[in-house]
Amino acid sequence: MIRLMIVDDSNTSREMLVYSLASELDIEVVGVAEDGQEAVAMVKKIKPDIILMDINMPNMDGYEASIIIMENNPTPILLMSATWDMNEVSKILENMHIGVLGVYEKPYGPGHPKYKELYERIVADIRVMSDVKVVRRWNHNHFESNFKTLQDKKYAKECKFVMIGSSTGGPPILHTILRALPADYPLPILVAQHMSREFIDTFIEWLDEQCALHVKKAEDGEKICAGHVYIAPSNYHLTLQNSRITLIEADKSDLYVPSVSKLFSSVTQWNAGEAVAILLSGMGDDGAEAITKLKLYGGVTIAQNEDTSVVFGMANEAIKKGGIDFVLSPEGIAEFLLSIKIDKKEI
Repeated sequence: MIRLMIVDDSNTSREMLVYSLASELDIEVVGVAEDGQEAVAMVKKIKPDIILMDINMPNMDGYEASIIIMENNPTPILLMSATWDMNEVSKILENMHIGVLGVYEKPYGPGHPKYKELYERIVADIRVMSDVKVVRRWNHNHFESNFKTLQDKKYAKECKFVMIGSSTGGPPILHTILRALPADYPLPILVAQHMSREFIDTFIEWLDEQCALHVKKAEDGEKICAGHVYIAPSNYHLTLQNSRITLIEADKSDLYVPSVSKLFSSVTQWNAGEAVAILLSGMGDDGAEAITKLKLYGGVTIAQNEDTSVVFGMANEAIKKGGIDFVLSPEGIAEFLLSIKIDKKEI
């Protein structure tokens, strides 16, 4: 039985969620709090498996409450927001370093056409993420870089593109890495980020504003260019064929959308030596086998380290398979990418 705590200042929303969740045989609501202060006090006593918490609340909002909980009583946390304009999404993205596992559009009333979809998505992730082993996270952003030079990696000078696979906990790390790169960075970067479709477009727009690089939604058939970051659009897998992007519409049966494995696997053994492949924080094993093959074929492979990962899943699976050259902090990954000297005429 999954022991869930709900935190929401709206009586209507709380009652609606409690009523709906009563029909889920494997989920028990063990506590209900009206604001962040009450949630912080309650989590010590009831020790829930997972917390579903509203962001905008009086006295103490969901961000501040999450920081305190993750410092003192680490617990999987899912945040909800009823507002999805650019300002709110920017605030969400800026606070994702606190270690929450997901942010969701708050379900409307049962009569709303989107209610069933939003509710079912949250319930599905409550089931999956209640078992995530979160770690204590202190309220600071400094991570020690454990960068190693590329002097012994002669094929690094042949690199022509970077691929990044990212999932739960990955967006703020992706932000850290991309912000460190200059506008004239000599390699194109392709990103497969697991993210809800309501969020992805605003996430891309926010990254483009934050970074010197041009961050855009990938388009089918476009040729990749240096200084550009291409992010998979909603409901599509991102692949690379002969320096051009190919988008593949996702099937309902696909476990991961976009698939990191499909992105990494689109690079053949004949051009693997031109690739830098990176796995960031995330659950599951998406990309682990594919990045291992890339290393075997001569690609440079990197994994985010455990200490800075919200969920050390995908990267850890790749490490266990022997598929990783370097295990680095976010700053170490950025330093690594900056160290690669490329003759732009060759790209």
